[in-house]
Amino acid sequence: MASGRRGLVAPQNTFLENIVRRSNDTNFVLGNAQIVDWPVVYSNDGFCKLSGYHRAEVMQKSSTCSFMYGELTDKETSEKVRHTFENYETNSFEILMYKKNRLPVWFFVKIAPIRNEKDNVVLFLCTFNDITAFKQPIEDESSKGWGKFARLTRALTSSRGVLQQLAPAVQKGENVHKHSRLAEVLQLGS
Repeated sequence: MASGRRGLVAPQNTFLENIVRRSNDTNFVLGNAQIVDWPVVYSNDGFCKLSGYHRAEVMQKSSTCSFMYGELTDKETSEKVRHTFENYETNSFEILMYKKNRLPVWFFVKIAPIRNEKDNVVLFLCTFNDITAFKQPIEDESSKGWGKFARLTRALTSSRGVLQQLAPAVQKGENVHKHSRLAEVLQLGS
């Protein structure tokens, strides 16, 4: 006869299930705090989608996510991440990392040790939020010039406000003599 009850469940499995359930709406990995280099034991779909890596590619890699570091990743910040793991601390960082397709992305990373009933750190919960939209443009060889374009666009939009203020005076036939910002805008490109 089929029963609606589960068989015996190992306590560590329910412990992990509870963590996964509570963190389901975030992008995260869980790392084993008791093994050298803190290997990933679980990554959720949100992290996989955000990073471009499949779950199988992430498993057993370091939960510091050093495999996502690249040429523009700040060395000092990556050392602080490692220090946080080594000392079982809670900390958060803004760090530039790279997706699987090598696209640079700014992440706000939170690291928190998870303790068992004996107060031993057994796991690390690492959450990732994409904050690229709030940071300065990232310039690498493939995107050179886009930063200048963004500055030019900003300058032109601020100039539009000046033009809108001048328009009523010009329509009335008043002699409005304002210095042109064209030279300033053109200098942004250099």
